[in-house]
Amino acid sequence: MTDSTNFNFLNPYNPVFLQLATAAEQAFISDPNTTLIKLRQLAEALAQDLAARTGIEFDESTTQADLLWRLNREIHLDPTIRDLFHTIRIDGNKATHQFQTRPFHSPQRSKSSATGTTDRN
Repeated sequence: MTDSTNFNFLNPYNPVFLQLATAAEQAFISDPNTTLIKLRQLAEALAQDLAARTGIEFDESTTQADLLWRLNREIHLDPTIRDLFHTIRIDGNKATHQFQTRPFHSPQRSKSSATGTTDRN
């Protein structure tokens, strides 16, 4: 994977941070869902690193939402940072579970929109 000059500053903290950020950047144009998934993984890695550095316990069964709640309770995350973590978590979930396999404006969707019906597939 080619190093990204945009994210090289992450490497001294953890090479995984650089790897995930670079993967997100590289997929941005060709696969936005992958970008969101990689950003969610990066946010999870950052939250886990922060928890470990501050002595907050977690394990493989700890959800990201629970870890963020613990971090906020123990170290009082800045509200903007807390909200960004949650936005990335939620959008990453949507990218993983609600992706589209066909173009949004398919002929079937356009036809149903014109007749007042909705396509709920």
